[in-house]
Amino acid sequence: MEQFLTVANVRFIEKQMWKVLKAKASSQDAAVLDAVKGIAVSEIEQQLTMPQMELLKAFEQIEDRVGAELFIESLKRYTIPFQPISPKQLQSLFKKEKKLHIPNLASQDWTAISYLSWYDSRTHRQYIVTEREGNYTALRGVAEPQYRTKGICAICHEQTDVHLFTAKVKGKEDQFTAYSNYICDNVQTCNQRLSDYEKLETFVQRNLI
Repeated sequence: MEQFLTVANVRFIEKQMWKVLKAKASSQDAAVLDAVKGIAVSEIEQQLTMPQMELLKAFEQIEDRVGAELFIESLKRYTIPFQPISPKQLQSLFKKEKKLHIPNLASQDWTAISYLSWYDSRTHRQYIVTEREGNYTALRGVAEPQYRTKGICAICHEQTDVHLFTAKVKGKEDQFTAYSNYICDNVQTCNQRLSDYEKLETFVQRNLI
């Protein structure tokens, strides 16, 4: 079966779905519910490059939370997973790290993430890896959990618990400039909320070393 949804696409569809269910829970007006559903379907059509009528038809038939969960589960067969990466590949991406702490990859659900990230408490470094069509991009920065606060994540653009992430970017004449952004404390939560992959790519490109 053809896979045409990114993980971020799935998250976007989920957001639209919960908007519809929230409207159902708060209103019995058929006209209002039809309008909310119509807007949601239109938003999905604009987000996807290859919307399939089968998917949209199933979306329109969702009536409750049980139906919603079954629908989300059905999207997995359409989802393009993050291409699994090996410890050796990670070491190659971060060549300057002599003692790179490798996360547990065996338990990673690759269909649930738009990016891979982990924190090394020994070095206070956070590592971020993105993937597109088998090509990986690596980003390293200093994570500062002592600056944990409530704010807007620079990756998913949602309000949540965030911490400071600082990357040094090489500029002209080999000079480095430090750029700091607040990003989600919880990587899993960030991946669940990220519904626009371009926001992730913009963040990474802005902070590349």
